[in-house]
Amino acid sequence: MRPRERAVPTLVYLLGQFPSLSETFILREMTTLEAMGFRLLPLSMMPAPTEPVHAEASGLAERTLYRPRPFSARTWLGLLRTALQRPLGLCAALALVARHALVFPRCLVELVSALLAASYFASVLPRHALRHVHCHFANYPTTVGLMLAELCGSGLSFSCHARDIMVGEPALLPRKLREADFVAVCTRTGLERLQRNHSLTSGEKLRLIHHGLDWERLGRQPRVEYPVPLILAVGRLVEKKGFPFLLQAAAILAGRGLQFELIIVGDGPQRDELERLAGGLGLRQRTVFAGPLRQDELAHVYRRADVLCVPSVVAADGDRDGLPNVILEAMAFGVPVVASNLPGIAEAVIAEETGLLVAPGAPNELAEAVERAIGDAELRDRLIRNAREKVAREFDLWDNTAALAALFAQCLELRHWQPPRRPGRAGDGHTAGIESS
Repeated sequence: MRPRERAVPTLVYLLGQFPSLSETFILREMTTLEAMGFRLLPLSMMPAPTEPVHAEASGLAERTLYRPRPFSARTWLGLLRTALQRPLGLCAALALVARHALVFPRCLVELVSALLAASYFASVLPRHALRHVHCHFANYPTTVGLMLAELCGSGLSFSCHARDIMVGEPALLPRKLREADFVAVCTRTGLERLQRNHSLTSGEKLRLIHHGLDWERLGRQPRVEYPVPLILAVGRLVEKKGFPFLLQAAAILAGRGLQFELIIVGDGPQRDELERLAGGLGLRQRTVFAGPLRQDELAHVYRRADVLCVPSVVAADGDRDGLPNVILEAMAFGVPVVASNLPGIAEAVIAEETGLLVAPGAPNELAEAVERAIGDAELRDRLIRNAREKVAREFDLWDNTAALAALFAQCLELRHWQPPRRPGRAGDGHTAGIESS
């Protein structure tokens, strides 16, 4: 048997911002890939955040490379170094920009910006690290990834989520689909949309790979009793999250005499508007706007919550949720879910089985469902049991990341790769299944 190779090829991960407090699903994926033996090098389009980040991100954050300010001296120096180090690659990337700018002139700014960003990264990345680039979100990060792959002759893949395929169409999406080795999509709804709209360019590249979570670890955390029923909502305070309808539902419940507290976790442009609405509806003493929380802080809230509300709607620009990860987290913690009946959400929340579904933008229905989820003990027990079973069956972190890792192993030409046993299982003799070609 061949000895395992110590020098595992680096997998470059290209992200909008890393670390990000709200994109815990990406962090889980990255840390699990590293547990499987891959070495990741994150590239971030935005500067390091000033807000607190999850503790699990610290190791990856220390090695993250950040794009300098566009058109800064460092950006132009990166372009010059790339011209000297990779002249043929730069010519190919310039040709790509020119060709697509003529056909899609509205994309010119994005193309030039992406070329400059990719040139900077190409100038500072070690050559051995440029065998494969994986991007999260099909829009700007993948435009940069496409340029980086063109500059360096590396492989390319990307993950699609919600807004990046539901609102308009990302620049150069047909070209991105043709060039990619594979495309991961986290919901069946998104997968089917891409299959319908891009059947010729996507071929067999589209793969359904759910976001996963460590449901066993979360499910072992004991519940903490709270003095009154606790209604929880988590998400960015933006239109598609539908939080005004949640506040209207809460006002209906207060009018019926139900004692409760509402905690809204997250931040965003609607915060001032939502706080004013809560005051106008007489909910000021019942509602806490907790702001963004780290995952360990949010876990404390899940353990006390009686119901998670996900009142999502389709925004005016067509933006909508896919399958919010807070739904899966609540299911794992044993918190009943009440959510809007949108296609992505309905992939996990099965009406009357794993949660309760209501029409989007219907506060009366939402109030009725929340009252049922809080007051009907038999219903609660059934929803919690079925939800945990579904998460274990379809949204396990290790299993879903192993499916993604197998695709990376093919791209990196890692021979004899097999999904490693998850840590902590009986008979686990190793944690990585990588052997270099």
